[in-house]
Amino acid sequence: MIRLRDILFLSLMISGALVLAGCSGSVAAKLDGSDAQVPDGDAGSDALDAGYDGSDNGTDADDLDGGDSGSDAGGDIGTDAGGDPGVTYGAEFFIATDGDDGNPGTQDSPFATLERARTAVRDLKTSSGLPANGVVVWLLGGVYERSATFELEAEDSGEQDRPVVYRAWPGDEVRIVGAARLRPEWFALVADGDPVFDRVDALARGNLLQVDLAAHAISDYGTLRPRGFGGSGDAAMELFFDTRPMQLGRWPDKDANDQSQTYMDDNITLFGHPQPDVSGSYTKNGTSDGVNSYARVDLVDGKQYNLYRYNWDYQGQNYTAWFITTDTGGYPSNTDPWWHLYNADLGEFDPSNGAQGNPTIIDPQRINHGFVRIDSALDDTSFTYLGDRPLRWSQADEIWLHGYWMHMWADRHVKVDNIDTGAKTVTLIEKPGYGIKAGQPFYTYNLLEEITQPGEWYLDRLSGKLYFWPPAEISSGETYVSMMEAPLVGLSDTRWVVFQDITFEMGRSVLVKIDGGSDNLLQGCKARNAGTDAAGISGANNGLDHCELYDTGDRGVSLSGGDRAGLAPAGNYVTNCRIHNFGRWSWTYKPGVSIGRGVGCRVANNLMHDAPHSAILYSGNEHLIELNDIHDVCRFSSDAGAIYAGRDWGWRGNLIRHNFIHHISSWFEGYGVHGVYMDDCLSGIHVFGNIFYEVTGHAVLNGGGRDNIVENNIMAHCGSAMSADSRGIQAINNTPGDSWNMLERLAADGVHYQQEPWASRYPLLAAIPNDWNVISDSNALWLYPQGCVFSRNLGWDNTSWVREGNYGGTGTLDKYAEMIDNIEDQEPKFQDEAGGDLSLRPDSPAFTIPGFQDIPFDQIGIRP
Repeated sequence: MIRLRDILFLSLMISGALVLAGCSGSVAAKLDGSDAQVPDGDAGSDALDAGYDGSDNGTDADDLDGGDSGSDAGGDIGTDAGGDPGVTYGAEFFIATDGDDGNPGTQDSPFATLERARTAVRDLKTSSGLPANGVVVWLLGGVYERSATFELEAEDSGEQDRPVVYRAWPGDEVRIVGAARLRPEWFALVADGDPVFDRVDALARGNLLQVDLAAHAISDYGTLRPRGFGGSGDAAMELFFDTRPMQLGRWPDKDANDQSQTYMDDNITLFGHPQPDVSGSYTKNGTSDGVNSYARVDLVDGKQYNLYRYNWDYQGQNYTAWFITTDTGGYPSNTDPWWHLYNADLGEFDPSNGAQGNPTIIDPQRINHGFVRIDSALDDTSFTYLGDRPLRWSQADEIWLHGYWMHMWADRHVKVDNIDTGAKTVTLIEKPGYGIKAGQPFYTYNLLEEITQPGEWYLDRLSGKLYFWPPAEISSGETYVSMMEAPLVGLSDTRWVVFQDITFEMGRSVLVKIDGGSDNLLQGCKARNAGTDAAGISGANNGLDHCELYDTGDRGVSLSGGDRAGLAPAGNYVTNCRIHNFGRWSWTYKPGVSIGRGVGCRVANNLMHDAPHSAILYSGNEHLIELNDIHDVCRFSSDAGAIYAGRDWGWRGNLIRHNFIHHISSWFEGYGVHGVYMDDCLSGIHVFGNIFYEVTGHAVLNGGGRDNIVENNIMAHCGSAMSADSRGIQAINNTPGDSWNMLERLAADGVHYQQEPWASRYPLLAAIPNDWNVISDSNALWLYPQGCVFSRNLGWDNTSWVREGNYGGTGTLDKYAEMIDNIEDQEPKFQDEAGGDLSLRPDSPAFTIPGFQDIPFDQIGIRP
């Protein structure tokens, strides 16, 4: 069924012109008639948060470590991708942690601060100008603790071929941190007789340490905020041990799991509060559709209810569904109320024929990857729970919950107002996004009582005492708390400035911010343990290359830039980077790379993996997303895609080419997770030459969009090769301010889509009438996915080939402009599938497809 999301829908934007290299001329012409060329250089872009963020160390690197399933085609990267250490610069200065700003800034007598080095560069430029090959500021090894942003402005710029470079001395580890170190000798054991000892779990006694932060002049603890989908904000103080983020005391623990029910069991229990009440015990009474079928142990209002799976064909489509009904097989009659679940697996059922409520096999007390479930929703801010765990929390004064309260694509952190352990109800201080629904998952955190394993901690904000069960001897590693709520480094309108081989970490906000300017670069750097994003980049021709970004609270990189009205490209980029374990706090709509509303950015040759939601979100025009290796993302979500955008007719010219998208699955049930997701009538996208491998949902989902070209792809071991529907018929409207008002959205950013340069760049878009009465004429078909192409694709061992939805009526694929030369189910003949080499052998059936072009698998991922 269609999701009428009333979100402000990712004001992600960008600009640029894309090369249609690798496409046949005929297909290139079909991509909206555009022959715009993409620059060979780097490009990229930023995303304006339209209200997405999150809060709690809900996941760290271990949470989402599904292993590097399959092949990381690009391999790994090192810290130093900076080239020859013997590079000669025209001038050089040095700084060191034990330096002195009164020194001359030589290697033997270095400065102490970045600010003093900045002054030296300014003085050099004033006195003699930038020398040939530019100037370098060498940072000697050590940890540089910051309490304020190191700011560079236009006067600190370099010039082409004469850059200003801030670089780690070759072989030295240089770390710029926004944190304060806690010395091992400051910690003491929490012992019997301590005021909090009775609150400490038995597992933690004898292991739990405490430190009085206030006694060591650390008093700014920050504020826990209601982050997640629908709201943003900096992180509060976080704790890090040996460069890894620690977990605020939580229940259930992130790695906790209970055994789930399956249709292989002889007995099944249904939960929930349906009417009539068909919850309760069911026992096996036979088989149906090759799996167990069941009968309810007790009658319901004198009638026998049954649970079974049924498979059938209807109007050329095949369907599989589970039913709870008084019938004994087949599609239910309408004699009595019944429930359905259109899925091969058991989960939550929807009511039909007068039934009410949602029976489910999900036990609210069962722990699934660190979550329990809501028993029943009382209203938009309160719900009931099962079990007695909250009895432990009677002395806790700031309890937070993180959950997916209504939808599995919208998480939210919310503070608890009250827990009534007698009535077993929880009341929240505010409505979490869309409200509350029974059966939705959540966990609890910020609890001293729930420190039950190494790596958990708690901060008493009134006393200033921090409690910590370290994962190793406290003296064996370094312990830091994050302090800075501003970027560690900020570039504003600079040009030709480079930061190279440096680690940025442990701030409460974004770590590095490049605001405007051009030709600035982060090269061979690490950015980790950010409270929010690793980096934010706008301007033109700015970007990251050969960097590693991980353990970020929110996104890896946000890119923005370019002019949509004039279709002028930004040229910003993220290339050859490893981006992983992002979204520690915000679990949905905080991707590895967020390309914001604009034009012409490039995301290429990256390795992106292990995250709760999407790898790449984009909006705007003519972005190039190519040669990326993406796996094990969308792990804690549903109705999501590894590469995702949605709800706009005008985000055209984007090319998604030669990516390897594999091992995409979720631990949550719902609408599935997919490879490339073109949601809610997104239009004018070209998906060419990608390999989709072991994607549990659809390799490509075209949610009603127009003029989308899907060709020359390989889809193997996926739920389906493509899903297509006509949801625009049901959803698109002319209501002012509604996110489904497509004509209104076309006018955003000063765009005039029927005038130049848009009219000639996108003639298929310009042909859409600027008149709702004409568009809404059912005979005109403007709301259907006209102009789409699904051709020259190869499938292998997918559950199904193409699934056609019928939102708003029947008929979707018959509106497509072309569906030819596809091979639905033949072994692709990969070079070494077991070893992860998915390049094609010369005898692959793909090469029997007219015009099929080989996919450069050996070029995917991080390049030297």
